[in-house]
Amino acid sequence: MNEPYMFFAYNNGITATAQEVETNVSETGLQITRIKDLQIVNGGQTTASLFHTRRKAKAPLDGIFVQMKLAVIDSQESETVVPRISEYATTQNRVNAADFFSNHPFHIRMEEFSRRIWAPAKQGEQRETKWFYERARGQYADAHAKLTPGEQRRFKAENPKSQMITKTDLAKFENVWDEHPKWVNLGAQKNFAQYAKRDRSGVVKVFRQFQ
Repeated sequence: MNEPYMFFAYNNGITATAQEVETNVSETGLQITRIKDLQIVNGGQTTASLFHTRRKAKAPLDGIFVQMKLAVIDSQESETVVPRISEYATTQNRVNAADFFSNHPFHIRMEEFSRRIWAPAKQGEQRETKWFYERARGQYADAHAKLTPGEQRRFKAENPKSQMITKTDLAKFENVWDEHPKWVNLGAQKNFAQYAKRDRSGVVKVFRQFQ
């Protein structure tokens, strides 16, 4: 807030990946004109700090510069390489095993299902609700924070906090249902690591019945 010109020097920057990058040479140098499938794999706190500084504190970001390491990854290798980049780039903050799989097609599909499919109303109630699948940490809070007070009340009514499911929750429920309690007893992250190795096509098939 007080020394925005020093942000570049004090901040470690962000690490991002993309499938394709197009550039153009101008009078001021090389410029990026188009990026396909941009993902920030390390630098969530930096991004959030700048967002809240601009949105809540109403502070200008004109004098702030952020360095970025951008790796262009072929789409066929992204499922393997991107989680590794996220893991190896993170040195300051603890990253959970589940975080490395946020962009896996399975979890993206589960997120899409949870935003679209309504669950039956509870006994004694008439309103249907949804089970909010939090593919990446903080999604529920972010989705709620962007809304007006009226929209927030409607969002909470449709997506109760008690019906917010994380990736580790899903892994726990699935592994218990499929009779793997020994994995669940290892703890959330180790259990998720075992779940990530499994074939989860059956879960997707169940949800597809509701399409």
